[in-house]
Amino acid sequence: MTPTRIGPTVALAGLAAAGAGAYALAEAKSYRLVHHEVPVGSAVPPLRILHLSDTHLAGSNRRLIGFLERLPGMMEVTPDLVLATGDLIENDTGIEPLVSAFENIDARLGRFYVLGSHDYYRSSLRGVSGIFKALLKIERAPVTAHKNSTDRLEKRLAAAGWTGVINRTEWIDDAGTVIRIAGTDDPYLRRHRTDHAARAEDEALAIALIHAPDIVSEWLLAGFDLVLAGHTHAGQVRAPLVGALVTNCSLPLELAGGLQKIGRGWLHVSPGLGTSRFSPIRFLARPEATLLTLRPT
Repeated sequence: MTPTRIGPTVALAGLAAAGAGAYALAEAKSYRLVHHEVPVGSAVPPLRILHLSDTHLAGSNRRLIGFLERLPGMMEVTPDLVLATGDLIENDTGIEPLVSAFENIDARLGRFYVLGSHDYYRSSLRGVSGIFKALLKIERAPVTAHKNSTDRLEKRLAAAGWTGVINRTEWIDDAGTVIRIAGTDDPYLRRHRTDHAARAEDEALAIALIHAPDIVSEWLLAGFDLVLAGHTHAGQVRAPLVGALVTNCSLPLELAGGLQKIGRGWLHVSPGLGTSRFSPIRFLARPEATLLTLRPT
């Protein structure tokens, strides 16, 4: 029997695939802090906002825990606001390390959060299939996986000084400057409300926190200056010269991640810091925490 020979083209393709796979695993743990300047109206106060999202933290992820613990020292000054947009934990083992790290990330005016579906339910292969359903435009049913200890997560965050804005609004008075912080629950769980998507004339700044960015238009049409979202992981796997192949939501591919001017307001979709345990890779979608500096023009 003549042995099968592998041609040089097939061998090179195999090496390239192996290299890309190794890179994708490594990039998923290449955490960084990214700075963006956001030009805003002259009436908006100059603020530094740290945006965190999609940490998907489990107790076994020591590298991400270490990054979160070092994060305060990576910033030159304490931010004015720290805002988190959901999928904070992967399972219950992530609650204590997440809260411990978040407790040490200080803010001058406050720390606020909303939750994503992973904060309510543990990861399943169904989440991976959701990517393919998004590509095929198949509607997804509500998640019915095993539940996480969401009540414990929220109680621990509250004890650490964090404020939830899930389907509700908070106001900050910064020496006479009124700032509105509003948020909503994850729309994919069909628990979200937007009847509080409004602002008053005396408010210098209005910020919305949402997990999945599908409902961004409701907040921008209501006059919000800045909408922060997560969920997409910036596409998680991006092709060179093409960008995101899927957003896992209803947004156009070009809005899969980063800072975008939409009308009079801004949308920042965080690439996030973590991944689901069933898809622990990133390709050209490096994980990040983002420091947004509002610059009145």
